[in-house]
Amino acid sequence: MIVVDTHTLIWWVLAPEKLSTGAREAIDSSEAIGFAAISCWEVGMLSDRRRIDLDLEPALWLRNVIEARNVSILPITIEIGVLAAELQDILRNPADCLIAATALTHGVPLVTKDERIQRSGVVATIW
Repeated sequence: MIVVDTHTLIWWVLAPEKLSTGAREAIDSSEAIGFAAISCWEVGMLSDRRRIDLDLEPALWLRNVIEARNVSILPITIEIGVLAAELQDILRNPADCLIAATALTHGVPLVTKDERIQRSGVVATIW
């Protein structure tokens, strides 16, 4: 299993040419792909602010992605929430903290281009 960051999920569906070779290979070869529940909020916010152009309203777009791409939403558990709080001083961005904590809690790498997450070393990353 792998966890994909929000931008990775969006690019995988809308702009696959933006994915690195490593990211594409990780996605193509993974038996299971998940994304953190906070990514639903990020997709909604990006759509609302017109930073991404979805062909459907965000909730329906996400449902279609889950079904068509066979990905899972990984909920925010007690463990993820507490771990995300511990990562706040390192990663700063609350969404990034929750995404990294999701990958850490599941013991899997995070597919992300986010340099702050990569440099932090708090979670194994692929890009």
